Amino acid sequence: MKKINKNNLFKIMLFVILTGIALMLVVRIYIQYQEDQEIKKYEGITKATIIKFEHINLTAYYIDYKYYVEGKKYIGSTGVERFRCDNGKWGCLGEKFKVSYSKKKPSKSTIHLGKYEKYKRTVEF
Repeated sequence: MKKINKNNLFKIMLFVILTGIALMLVVRIYIQYQEDQEIKKYEGITKATIIKFEHINLTAYYIDYKYYVEGKKYIGSTGVERFRCDNGKWGCLGEKFKVSYSKKKPSKSTIHLGKYEKYKRTVEF
Protein backbone atom coordinates (compact mmCIF):
# COMPACT_ATOMS: atom_id res chain seq x y z
CA MET A 1 0.00 0.00 0.00
CA LYS A 2 1.26 3.42 -0.95
CA LYS A 3 2.00 5.83 1.88
CA ILE A 4 0.58 9.38 1.64
CA ASN A 5 3.12 12.01 2.53
CA LYS A 6 2.23 15.21 4.41
CA ASN A 7 2.43 17.39 1.30
CA ASN A 8 -0.05 15.22 -0.63
CA LEU A 9 -2.36 15.00 2.39
CA PHE A 10 -2.37 18.81 2.63
CA LYS A 11 -3.21 19.12 -1.08
CA ILE A 12 -6.05 16.61 -0.76
CA MET A 13 -7.48 18.36 2.30
CA LEU A 14 -7.21 21.76 0.61
CA PHE A 15 -8.96 20.40 -2.49
CA VAL A 16 -11.79 18.92 -0.40
CA ILE A 17 -12.27 22.15 1.57
CA LEU A 18 -12.24 24.40 -1.51
CA THR A 19 -14.58 22.06 -3.38
CA GLY A 20 -16.97 22.09 -0.41
CA ILE A 21 -16.94 25.88 -0.25
CA ALA A 22 -17.54 26.15 -4.01
CA LEU A 23 -20.39 23.64 -3.81
CA MET A 24 -22.06 25.53 -0.95
CA LEU A 25 -21.75 28.77 -2.92
CA VAL A 26 -23.31 27.23 -6.04
CA VAL A 27 -26.18 25.76 -3.99
CA ARG A 28 -26.85 29.11 -2.27
CA ILE A 29 -26.85 30.96 -5.61
CA TYR A 30 -29.25 28.36 -7.05
CA ILE A 31 -31.63 28.71 -4.08
CA GLN A 32 -31.54 32.53 -4.34
CA TYR A 33 -32.19 32.30 -8.08
CA GLN A 34 -35.18 30.00 -7.56
CA GLU A 35 -36.67 32.30 -4.91
CA ASP A 36 -36.23 35.37 -7.13
CA GLN A 37 -37.88 33.57 -10.05
CA GLU A 38 -40.82 32.52 -7.86
CA ILE A 39 -41.31 36.11 -6.68
CA LYS A 40 -41.32 37.31 -10.29
CA LYS A 41 -43.70 34.57 -11.48
CA TYR A 42 -46.24 34.93 -8.63
CA GLU A 43 -45.59 38.58 -7.80
CA GLY A 44 -47.70 40.50 -5.37
CA ILE A 45 -46.92 44.08 -4.34
CA THR A 46 -47.40 45.73 -0.95
CA LYS A 47 -45.73 48.26 1.33
CA ALA A 48 -43.12 47.38 3.92
CA THR A 49 -41.75 49.29 6.90
CA ILE A 50 -38.08 48.98 7.85
CA ILE A 51 -38.01 47.83 11.48
CA LYS A 52 -34.33 47.08 12.10
CA PHE A 53 -30.93 48.26 10.89
CA GLU A 54 -28.15 46.05 12.30
CA HIS A 55 -24.39 45.90 12.01
CA ILE A 56 -23.23 42.35 11.14
CA ASN A 57 -19.46 42.73 10.85
CA LEU A 58 -16.81 45.25 9.86
CA THR A 59 -18.54 46.52 6.69
CA ALA A 60 -21.82 44.61 6.45
CA TYR A 61 -25.26 45.61 7.69
CA TYR A 62 -28.75 44.29 7.18
CA ILE A 63 -32.26 45.62 7.40
CA ASP A 64 -35.38 43.80 8.53
CA TYR A 65 -38.72 44.93 7.17
CA LYS A 66 -42.27 43.97 7.99
CA TYR A 67 -45.16 43.73 5.58
CA TYR A 68 -48.68 42.35 5.60
CA VAL A 69 -50.38 40.03 3.14
CA GLU A 70 -54.09 39.35 3.71
CA GLY A 71 -53.75 40.52 7.30
CA LYS A 72 -50.81 38.26 8.14
CA LYS A 73 -47.50 39.84 9.19
CA TYR A 74 -44.24 38.79 7.52
CA ILE A 75 -40.64 39.79 8.21
CA GLY A 76 -38.08 40.05 5.42
CA SER A 77 -34.37 40.81 5.54
CA THR A 78 -31.72 42.00 3.11
CA GLY A 79 -28.03 42.85 3.27
CA VAL A 80 -27.08 46.50 2.86
CA GLU A 81 -24.18 48.89 3.19
CA ARG A 82 -24.26 51.58 5.85
CA PHE A 83 -26.51 54.39 4.62
CA ARG A 84 -28.82 57.16 5.75
CA CYS A 85 -32.11 58.36 4.34
CA ASP A 86 -32.54 61.99 3.39
CA ASN A 87 -34.23 62.52 6.76
CA GLY A 88 -31.01 61.43 8.52
CA LYS A 89 -32.24 58.05 9.81
CA TRP A 90 -29.69 55.26 9.53
CA GLY A 91 -30.95 52.49 7.26
CA CYS A 92 -34.20 54.41 6.69
CA LEU A 93 -35.52 52.96 9.95
CA GLY A 94 -39.30 53.43 10.13
CA GLU A 95 -39.62 54.37 6.45
CA LYS A 96 -41.97 52.62 4.01
CA PHE A 97 -40.91 51.04 0.71
CA LYS A 98 -42.47 48.82 -1.95
CA VAL A 99 -41.97 45.09 -1.49
CA SER A 100 -42.52 42.28 -3.99
CA TYR A 101 -43.53 38.92 -2.58
CA SER A 102 -44.58 35.52 -3.88
CA LYS A 103 -48.36 35.04 -3.82
CA LYS A 104 -47.60 31.32 -3.67
CA LYS A 105 -45.47 31.71 -0.51
CA PRO A 106 -45.70 35.28 0.86
CA SER A 107 -42.74 34.81 3.20
CA LYS A 108 -40.49 35.07 0.11
CA SER A 109 -39.96 38.73 -0.65
CA THR A 110 -37.62 41.43 -1.87
CA ILE A 111 -37.72 45.07 -0.84
CA HIS A 112 -37.31 47.89 -3.37
CA LEU A 113 -35.41 50.73 -1.74
CA GLY A 114 -35.93 53.23 -4.56
CA LYS A 115 -33.08 55.72 -4.70
CA TYR A 116 -31.32 53.79 -1.90
CA GLU A 117 -31.28 50.56 -3.94
CA LYS A 118 -27.57 51.04 -4.64
CA TYR A 119 -26.86 50.27 -0.98
CA LYS A 120 -28.31 46.75 -1.17
CA ARG A 121 -25.81 43.90 -1.01
CA THR A 122 -28.23 41.09 -1.71
CA VAL A 123 -27.89 39.83 -5.28
CA GLU A 124 -31.17 39.55 -7.16
CA PHE A 125 -31.60 37.80 -10.48
